[in-house]
Amino acid sequence: MKRPLIVSCLALALAGCSSAPEPDPVAQRTNAIKGGEQDFADVNVVGMFAMSGGMCSGTLIAPNLVLTARHCVAPLINDYNGAVACGVTQFGEAYSGTKLYVSTDQQLSQNGTWFKGAEVRVPADGQGACGYDVALLILAQPVTGVEPRIPRIDVPATAGEPYTAVGYGQQGDSGWSAGERMVLSGLTVQCTAGECPQQGIEFTEFLGDTGICQGDSGGPAIDAAGKVIGVVSRGGQGCTTPIYGSVYSWSEFIVATAKDAAEKGGYAPPFWVTSGKSDPEEQPPTGTGGSSGGSAQGAPCSPTQACPGGYECFGTTESASCLAQCDAATPCGAGLECTDQGVCVGAAPPAGNAESDSSGGCSLGGDRGPVKPVPWVFATLGLVVGLRRRKR
Repeated sequence: MKRPLIVSCLALALAGCSSAPEPDPVAQRTNAIKGGEQDFADVNVVGMFAMSGGMCSGTLIAPNLVLTARHCVAPLINDYNGAVACGVTQFGEAYSGTKLYVSTDQQLSQNGTWFKGAEVRVPADGQGACGYDVALLILAQPVTGVEPRIPRIDVPATAGEPYTAVGYGQQGDSGWSAGERMVLSGLTVQCTAGECPQQGIEFTEFLGDTGICQGDSGGPAIDAAGKVIGVVSRGGQGCTTPIYGSVYSWSEFIVATAKDAAEKGGYAPPFWVTSGKSDPEEQPPTGTGGSSGGSAQGAPCSPTQACPGGYECFGTTESASCLAQCDAATPCGAGLECTDQGVCVGAAPPAGNAESDSSGGCSLGGDRGPVKPVPWVFATLGLVVGLRRRKR
């Protein structure tokens, strides 16, 4: 029989949750940022508290949605005195979301600002403590005044990639120092699934650097662009060798839950939910629709060659071009005018100064770069609905 691999964890079977003195079994595993600095800036990294007494960290990735570790919201079954045996230790049924609270305060306190949870979501395709340690908490109401952090759902973490850790955990491996948001930068992804020499790292995980202690569980690994690439799961003794759940590996789960959270919260889903990408699509500058240098105005397009964000494809199946979108808030640039179809085309020349030609068409030029005649625009605007490709 294969011997189970036991991974020592800082009090919560994974890099886990911190608990106050005489903790409830629900929150025995913990972790905090060792060697970090006070963090007043990352207000979208939250502290999480369970009615049972356990404490973890998490990340606000939508107005009412927190990304955290599963062991922060569900009990462990078959653990080894706070340690996880991969392949043996599993998660039990998740706690009620109404028993969980989060705070954006830098220093957690009973008199601080807390937001009540409503519903817990966990992966449906596995119960193992190793590899499935990710969860989402839908809040009872959206958090206002805080910009959510973007999860990097489209690009996996890579070995050697720099990242920053943020969390509310212990600031060392002795004493009680959890409950304050700390940040530690200059960290590096050590290896990813399938490439790590260490055992106990699943295909949905990667090995981080150092500094993660009790109470940091559920906290983020943040890439150089400020996006979340990982969720603290577990680690070794002395706040070492942290293992993170990969955001990329759980992209479908995260996106699906974010859609539900947006519906429950009554707001439009974040761009990454609808696009599946962690970078927003480039839009024309406000007030200069179709006028910025190097734009796609007049560029060729087709049903298989879509226009970039902020442009629509107009023309015939044989010949079509990208035209900048426009409206009252985003007028066209110099030399262009907004049509009833909401796209920018060349403005008609002043009366008496028109230079007519046999095509009766118009040109797109000015500060848009090379002049590109589009003699078919007005004649075909009503006939090319099938070619329209609006980026949302």
